Amino acid sequence: MKNIRRYIHIAGVLLICCTLLSSCIAEDLSECGSRTRLKVSFMFEAETETGPADTQTHHVTLYAFCEQGYCQLVHEFDIKGFEGETEIDTDLEKGTYDFVAWVNAEKEYFKVPALADYPNTKPQKDACMLLLDVPTSDEVRFRLPRLMHGAAFAFDLTVTDVVRIPLVQNTNYITFTAEGLPATTDTYEFEIRDNNGAYNFDNGFEAWSPFRYISDAAAGNAKSSRTLSAEMTTLRLGTNRTPTFMFRNATTGKTLYPSSSEQETNLVKLIQKAYGGKTVDFDRKHTFDIRLKFDMNLGVTVSIDGWEVNEGDSGLVP
Repeated sequence: MKNIRRYIHIAGVLLICCTLLSSCIAEDLSECGSRTRLKVSFMFEAETETGPADTQTHHVTLYAFCEQGYCQLVHEFDIKGFEGETEIDTDLEKGTYDFVAWVNAEKEYFKVPALADYPNTKPQKDACMLLLDVPTSDEVRFRLPRLMHGAAFAFDLTVTDVVRIPLVQNTNYITFTAEGLPATTDTYEFEIRDNNGAYNFDNGFEAWSPFRYISDAAAGNAKSSRTLSAEMTTLRLGTNRTPTFMFRNATTGKTLYPSSSEQETNLVKLIQKAYGGKTVDFDRKHTFDIRLKFDMNLGVTVSIDGWEVNEGDSGLVP
């Protein structure tokens, strides 16, 4: 009797093992193989080295593309600041990969259409683009998150499981001020027109339809001239880009900047003129303070970051 019970017990154990093995093979091999644990860290060179350490929480979407270019990983996680290391478990096999990270690419603002059906469809990296979800009005009147891009190419996991990814910031922060306007109850708006809403996974610009970033500045009931101010977030600027800047009375529709055909409307060139022809690294500099000062005839002078733009000369005028 004891032997019979023993044989029944052994048979039961064998049956369970066979069932588990067959399930593993038939349903999903990825659950049966070994997993690769990655140690991911980020490097970010801030605009100013004297600023406080970043302690904000950032949402990361990490992608891995194999040597044939196909996406093999989409993994989301949060980090606090850019110090330290995050360990993540993946199903990646040992091999060579291109890693791409988009930081703060919140789904409310951005989309990656090529990866909408992942993992059922695994597109190649060249087919992947990050797109700003521009409203049908072609007007972006909301504040954008701090979008950042990072990449580590040809990374060999047979050598190390530590992946260090340098980051570049894509979001710019612009403050506007307009001084000397007559007191009215009219409303005013600052506008930057650009087509920088699409990026490939190397963070290069892709063709995109123009749209407008718009920030409103409301007038009060002051009895004298007053100062208007506004804030705006935009995506990437670049040396060879052609974003158009203007300022208008939104109530009457009258354009107040430019106030003459001689004034520069290309925002990139305007910034470069303010800096006297010096190289502006738009991959590192992301904050700009633009001030418009109007005279009695509504003629206007422009200063950026404290430097006045001299239309007839590229020198700095403090």
